[in-house]
Amino acid sequence: MLTLPILPPALDEAQLRQLTADLSAHQLLWLSGYFYGQATGGAQAVAAPAVASAASTSETRKLTILYGSHTGNGKKVAQQAAEAARQRGLPAEVRDMNDYPARQLVQEQNLLVVVSTHGEGEPPIAAEELHQFLHGPRAPKLPNLRFAVLALGDRSYLHFCQTGREFDQRLADLGGTRLLDRAEADVDYQPVASQWIAAALEQIAGTAPVTAVPPATVALAAAFAASASVASVSAASVTPHSPIHPLTHSPIAQFPRENSCPARVLESIQLNGRGSTKETYHLELDLAGSGLRFAPGDALAVRAINHGPLVEEVLRAARLSDSAPVRLGTESLPLATALASRRELTVLTRDVLERYATLAPHAELHGLLADTARLQPYLYGRDVADLLTDFPTDQLTAQNLTDALRPLPSRAYSIASSLLAHPDEVHLTVGAVRYEAHGRRKQGVCSSFLADRVAVGDEVRVFVEPNEYFKLPTNPATDIIMVGAGTGIAPFRAFVQERVELGAAGRNWLLFGNPHFTTDFLYQAEWQQHLKRGGLARLDVAFSRDQAEKIYVQDRLLENSREVFAWLENGAQLYVCGDKNRLGGAVQAALAQVVQREAGLSADDAAAYVKNLRKQRRYLEDVY
Repeated sequence: MLTLPILPPALDEAQLRQLTADLSAHQLLWLSGYFYGQATGGAQAVAAPAVASAASTSETRKLTILYGSHTGNGKKVAQQAAEAARQRGLPAEVRDMNDYPARQLVQEQNLLVVVSTHGEGEPPIAAEELHQFLHGPRAPKLPNLRFAVLALGDRSYLHFCQTGREFDQRLADLGGTRLLDRAEADVDYQPVASQWIAAALEQIAGTAPVTAVPPATVALAAAFAASASVASVSAASVTPHSPIHPLTHSPIAQFPRENSCPARVLESIQLNGRGSTKETYHLELDLAGSGLRFAPGDALAVRAINHGPLVEEVLRAARLSDSAPVRLGTESLPLATALASRRELTVLTRDVLERYATLAPHAELHGLLADTARLQPYLYGRDVADLLTDFPTDQLTAQNLTDALRPLPSRAYSIASSLLAHPDEVHLTVGAVRYEAHGRRKQGVCSSFLADRVAVGDEVRVFVEPNEYFKLPTNPATDIIMVGAGTGIAPFRAFVQERVELGAAGRNWLLFGNPHFTTDFLYQAEWQQHLKRGGLARLDVAFSRDQAEKIYVQDRLLENSREVFAWLENGAQLYVCGDKNRLGGAVQAALAQVVQREAGLSADDAAAYVKNLRKQRRYLEDVY
């Protein structure tokens, strides 16, 4: 359901005339397309349809739009660009890099590339093969190619938009001609994507010279979007790749352009037994009347509020008054309110240090920014209070501190329930994050918010984050192998509930790991019931600290290598959810050993087998 006011109450017609009086026709066209894109949630064309002459249309060459996406954002932008192209009369074909024959590049004339960066500078799985081909000895010369690249990324990573930069440079090195300079989008990618689409299509259609949309125009668009009350309960925008808390590995997602919805807490239960070193909560939220819908594999993003003591520590370190007024867009707020609900305080990122360094003339701070090898260890485990304490400055004001910090993102959690099993509800499995670093006790902003400061009956604001590439098989007869550790069990609870409700014929095999059987077997009774009733065909557990030699889920894969390989050869899909560094790589390595052992292949051929599973999207990861 979409509600569109004629004009937002904070912006009347006279103001619009005044704000747009000095804009060129090109800028007005861009703004028109931008606003339309906001109203439709990005599903429709963003660029205003240009009136092209019959002659220019007939001279237009074919347009190919390639996307390499990790969670589905790149695909959305590519489809948005294709729709905008069609409305201009430009024939456009959208292709997934995962399925694109690399040698076809020599035949392309107009190419738009939308690609995200995964982790610290890595291509998403879908883009790996094309990326490797372009940077290899068989890459062809491309003198007839005109191209433009939109790089999707997150500035909290040291290698922001690295994959997009590499595609852009390599296509140019091979002789391609840029239609326009590469565009780089942070987690709130839609405004940049809209501008890029409009500018690129104008170049291809030949309707305008290469002209960047001035920052003032972008600011006007942002101001209008902020003041317009566009209410929607549709699924939220997805981040190109969720940024990760450097200590806790907690996934982070940017606020959506759509409004979040209130959800009342129905249950909050600690799952771990007494004496556990972990603190895991099962939460049930009421979605009745919200209109939110999701599928197993999706995530729920929660808007949290910073812990009061941390806000006080930041204010003390900044030597600023909690009541000092600051402006955020069109709002005026006390500094304490802005820090509590609008600014990220628990995580430090490079872009924050870069902005803060313009206010704090410390040689050591500038040295950190110039040395990546030193910067990452500094960022690890530090928060905004640490930064202000380490590098104090007399130049700090309430406003420039607020401007230097990142917006407070929501945190995304894998959904642990099926709507078929629990209509109008969503369940989460949340690990409370608490740790000590740099002489202070610290905690995760959202996990502690949900564990300590939200009670049954309270409301939290949420929205759905679809994950297109972590879904159940379309064929219900397909077998699935689920490998999870800790809170990585969450999506598999949803998977099994869904398959049971659907009566799916495919077998379900769960491999789960945690430290101790007696205190950390999350949802133990449910899994045992599923095993008894047939919802699970197999259940293998690995409790790493229950014996002298640590045992992990990847060890269980190796122990059951014959059965694992037989399931894969029978068409099974394998899913992995949990910590990327400790689980993701270990499972992939173990699976390659399984294939090498059972198929009698060389190490290289076994690695190729696993790589092909990933390319077929039969080996799917939700790792963070």
